[in-house]
Amino acid sequence: MVERTPLDGSLVDAALSRAPDLPRWVDTRGMLLSGRAEVFAPAAAGGAVEGAIVVVRDAALASVAGRPPAGAIATVVRSLAGDVNVLAQMEDADYVARALDGWRRRTAIIHVLPGRMPWEEEADPQGRVFTRENAPRFTHLPEALRRELLDALKGRTVARFVPGELPIASRFVGGVTVPIAAVWADGRPVSFCYPVWQTETHWDVSIDTLAPYRRRGLGARAARTLIRHMRRMGRAPVWGALESNAGSRALAARLGFLEAGGIAVFTAR
Repeated sequence: MVERTPLDGSLVDAALSRAPDLPRWVDTRGMLLSGRAEVFAPAAAGGAVEGAIVVVRDAALASVAGRPPAGAIATVVRSLAGDVNVLAQMEDADYVARALDGWRRRTAIIHVLPGRMPWEEEADPQGRVFTRENAPRFTHLPEALRRELLDALKGRTVARFVPGELPIASRFVGGVTVPIAAVWADGRPVSFCYPVWQTETHWDVSIDTLAPYRRRGLGARAARTLIRHMRRMGRAPVWGALESNAGSRALAARLGFLEAGGIAVFTAR
């Protein structure tokens, strides 16, 4: 049996030591720093702790850091509701694949900017960054996107590599301030960018644009707007996209991002 250890400070600290503040760890470390994570660090048969399982239940998300007992990985993941994503570093991916026998494995490519870009010094007159206190009205948005943005403003960020059903969140523990950048067209915000996870020096990019306004460069402008804002807070962007997501990877390249490795993403289907 794997004990549930929500928000245990010592376990969080131990897991943080396994998830350094590097781009490929932005999801795992951001989960740990969000105040929403549970950490499971069961000992192996010999008594040593070889890894941890980090869980954010309201996002149906888990990340395996190191190599905790395979049975514990399966048990913890089975306890999660919704269409779960499980993340693992490439050096541990084969091990996690055996623990999650029958699950589908994908590769997410991690992208970073090679320093500050020339466009970071330019302002976008149609771009704006807001928080919960000064957010615009979202009545024109589809319900799913409206709910995602409102939840993000409250600290419940739920974007994942493979979308799917999320558990109903009757309550969640948060506290990380989440800014959202938007670009306006026709007098209303139509393209959005926000950080899914934040670490001390990095943040994980999420972008969405209303369907009628796609292919106009508005998503890139929303990303630039938030990148400028987050730079002032000392955080650099990390762009993660499934290897199969050609559109997202092409947009990252247009913004100047370069590939910097990958992580494994597991789903039940």
